[in-house]
Amino acid sequence: MLSTGIAALAIGMLFLDFGGDTGFAQTAKPQSFKIGMVTFAGYAPLYLAKEQHFFGDLDVQLQRIEDIPSIRAAVLKGDLDAYLATPDIALDTNAAPPGKAVWAIDESAGGDGVIVSGDIKKLQDLKGKTVGAEPGLPPRFVLMYLLFKNGMSVSDVNLKDMSTQDAASAFTAGKLDGAGIYEPYLTTAKQQRSGSRVVISSAETPGMIVDLIFAGDGVIAKRPDAIKTVVAGWRQAMAFIKSNPDTAYPIMAKAFNLPLDEFKDAVSGIKWLDLDDNKRLFGTKDAPGPLFKNFGIVVDVLKRNRSSAYPAKASNYLIRDFVN
Repeated sequence: MLSTGIAALAIGMLFLDFGGDTGFAQTAKPQSFKIGMVTFAGYAPLYLAKEQHFFGDLDVQLQRIEDIPSIRAAVLKGDLDAYLATPDIALDTNAAPPGKAVWAIDESAGGDGVIVSGDIKKLQDLKGKTVGAEPGLPPRFVLMYLLFKNGMSVSDVNLKDMSTQDAASAFTAGKLDGAGIYEPYLTTAKQQRSGSRVVISSAETPGMIVDLIFAGDGVIAKRPDAIKTVVAGWRQAMAFIKSNPDTAYPIMAKAFNLPLDEFKDAVSGIKWLDLDDNKRLFGTKDAPGPLFKNFGIVVDVLKRNRSSAYPAKASNYLIRDFVN
C-alpha cells in the first residue's frame, strides 16, 4: 500500500499531466465581440448574420445604446469592441473619437434630404427662416451640408430640434419653411404641401452618408481575426439576402419589431454594401476612394457650425486592412 505522502505526490503528478484538469471535458467559452449602435433598421443584416450563425464561434453581441456619447465612452473603456456610425456622427465631438473605420455597411441612397417651401426661390432665401430637423440623424447633416455649400451655417437659420415625424408634419402644415427629413416623409411632405421642392437628397451626396464599423484601436491590434469574422459574417448576410429574400426580410423585420411592409419601407432608401462597394469607397493607397475626401468635408462642415469640433484626419481614421 502506498504511503499517504506518496499517494498525495501521485495525485499531484496526475494534475500536472493533465494541466490541472480533473478529467471532465470542459467546453471553451466562445469569444465575444460587442458592437454598439443606435436603433436603425439599416443595421438589420447584422441581426440576420447572428440569427443564421454566419459569425461562426464568435459570440457577436449587438447592443443598442441610444446616444453616441455613451457609445464612445463604452469603446474607450473597453466595454464595446466596435460601434456603428456615419462619419458626421462619429466625428461630432470636441475630443478625438475612438477607434478606426474598418468596413462600410450601408449608404443612404436618396433616403435623406431637405425640403423647402415654394417661397424659397434660391437657397440664400433660407437665411432667417425656420427649419426643423432631428439631432443626430443623417437628414440634419444633409441640411448642414446644404448650408455649408451655400456659405451658411445653422446659425443663419432658425433651427428647431424635433423628431423627423414632427418636422414633416410641421412642414406640411406650413409651420416650417424647410425640413431635414427622411423617406417616406420626404416624398409625402412634397405631395402634401403645394409648391414645395426637395433641394438636396443623399442621392446627390454619394459616399457622404455611409455607416461604418469603427473598431477600437486595441481590438484592431490584438484581435484582427475577430474583425475579419464580423466582416465575413456581414458578407454572408449580403449573399443570403440576395439568394433568400423571402427568408431574410422577415428575420430582419422581427429584429426591429416591425411588420414586414414597414421594415421594407424603412430600408428603401438604403443601399447595403459588400466587398466591391468597400473597395470603391476606401480605394487604394495610391488612389484613395471617396470616403477620404468626404471625411474631410464632414470635418469642415462640423467646424463651420462649431469651431471646437475635433479636426480629425481621414488617414488616421480610415484603414483598408480588412477590405480584401
